[in-house]
Amino acid sequence: MQKDYILEMIEELGRALRAVISMKKTEPFKALESIRTVFTATKFKSKEQFDQLTVNDLEAYIKEKEIGLQTLDTVTDLLFEEADMLMDAGNYEPLGRLTAKLDFLLAYLSKRENELKIVSLKRGGQRNRLQFLLEGLR
Repeated sequence: MQKDYILEMIEELGRALRAVISMKKTEPFKALESIRTVFTATKFKSKEQFDQLTVNDLEAYIKEKEIGLQTLDTVTDLLFEEADMLMDAGNYEPLGRLTAKLDFLLAYLSKRENELKIVSLKRGGQRNRLQFLLEGLR
């Protein structure tokens, strides 16, 4: 039963990600609100709580709350969508903090996947996307 619930939550996170992607250009405020809502369904409890974590605190929080790799992967994708919207809006201050967390999450996911011998085809594209965001901040 617990496994079914987890799979259901992962599917729901995926649906939310697709909705955010489809809304981000035409309805960015609604897309950002959807991201905030998704965070309430994770062990981060809220987007505000996630935002308050420093990069140094993030790993300890992930381990303490036993946040699964699939959830972290979807959260990372959602954060990339948020970063795109911040970049489009010229809102660079939170973008700097967000890119630091994205950098950490990509490194953490890669490390954990290597330990578990999981091959992800997404990390290279995500690294390129992060590099593009960082270049936009310069």
